[in-house]
Amino acid sequence: MEIFERRRLRVVLEITSLDICYPEKVAGVLNAMNTLLSNANTPFIFILAVDPSIIIPCLEQTGCMKGLADNGYLYLNRTVTLPFSIPEMGSRSRLRCLE
Repeated sequence: MEIFERRRLRVVLEITSLDICYPEKVAGVLNAMNTLLSNANTPFIFILAVDPSIIIPCLEQTGCMKGLADNGYLYLNRTVTLPFSIPEMGSRSRLRCLE
């Protein structure tokens, strides 16, 4: 397909709702992300939308971090390459958006 289109194609994967998964599944998804992104020329882009305060305890319950990081925050920091957060909106901000 890249030859036909004459440009490099990317596959964008959006990962949400990890907070409703079992801890082993959360760790499995993050490990799969790491595996797919291990090649420098990978065509994948992941958008991971999570609340770290929920995901970190899941990671710390599993054995996925043994030898990789001291805690869940370090593990997540090594997995996510461009982290950013959206501040919580107050009631006035929400009303302005609706207007």
